[in-house]
Amino acid sequence: MNTPTPILLDCDPGIDDALALLLAAGAPELDLAGVTTVAGNRTVEMTADNACRVLDLAGRHDVPVHAGCSHALTMPRARTNTVHGEDGLGGVELPRSRSATAQHAVDVIEQALLREPAGSLTLVAIGPLTNLALAEIKRPGLLQRAKRVLVMGGAAFCDGNITPAAEFNFHADALAAQTVLGSGAPVLLFGLDVTRQAAMPADWVDSLGALGNRCGPVARDLIRGFRRDRPLLHDACPVAWLLAPELFASERCRVEVDWRPGLTEGHLSAKRIALARDDFGTPVDVFTSVDADALRELLRQRLARLP
Repeated sequence: MNTPTPILLDCDPGIDDALALLLAAGAPELDLAGVTTVAGNRTVEMTADNACRVLDLAGRHDVPVHAGCSHALTMPRARTNTVHGEDGLGGVELPRSRSATAQHAVDVIEQALLREPAGSLTLVAIGPLTNLALAEIKRPGLLQRAKRVLVMGGAAFCDGNITPAAEFNFHADALAAQTVLGSGAPVLLFGLDVTRQAAMPADWVDSLGALGNRCGPVARDLIRGFRRDRPLLHDACPVAWLLAPELFASERCRVEVDWRPGLTEGHLSAKRIALARDDFGTPVDVFTSVDADALRELLRQRLARLP
C-alpha cells in the first residue's frame, strides 16, 4: 500500500469547504496533518468553529484546527458573504466538542514546512490566501518548500462570481493571491474555469441521504443550504485531484493577480505559456476541465466511508 500523502488544508468553511473536509477525512490516501482556517465565507472565529464541527462529524477528532488571519493583508476587516448562510453551514446545526488550538495558523504553516523535508508536504488552500501569503512574507521562500500548493481560486478564462472580473477567494485578498502565485512555489490552480463544471444536481444531492451513515444526510442538508440555484463543488476539486488526477485536465499558463483597489481588483490575468512573454507573471498549472460525473461519484463513495 502506498504511503498516504501528508497535507495541510487551509479553508474558510463554508458549505463547499465542509464537503472538501469530508472528502479529505474519508480518504485513506491522505494524511490530514492539520486544518488551518481564515476569514472568508464567514469570520475566522466562525470558520474555525465550523472546521471543528465538520471534523467531529467525520469522526476525525485527531485532526487539529488552527485559526488564522481575521482580515486581508491590506484591509481592516474581512470581505465575507452569506451565500452559505449566516452560520456558514446553511443553517445545519452540528455539535462541537472542541475549539481551535492556541497556535496561529500562520505559525503552524511555517513550522510544518520547516519541520518536514522540502518537497514532502502538500498545501491545499481553498479559501482566501491570507494565511499562506503572510507565512511567505514572514519567511520568503517558505512556500517553495511545499511539494505542491493546490489553490481553489481565480477565473482564468471566464467571468468572476463576486464581481465581473474576480472570483471570491481572490477578491477577498487579492494581494495575498498575487503573493502566493508569485512565490515560486509549485502552484496548481483550480479556478472557476473548472469548478463551474462541477455542479451538484438535485437527484445526486438527494441520493446522499440514502448512504446509511450520519455524514451522508448531513452533507445533503448542507448542500441544500446553499443560497444559490446551482450549487458547485468548488473546494472539493483540489482534494479530488489528489485522489484521482486523471479526472482533470490543465494548461500551463503564466498568471498575475490585479491586487490594486478598483473595478478589476482580484482579476486573474492568465496567458497560455506558448502565447505569454517570459517577463509576464509566474508559470502555474491552470485546470480547465473535469469529468463531473466521476467527481460526484468519487465524493459519494468517500462520504459513504465516513461514520
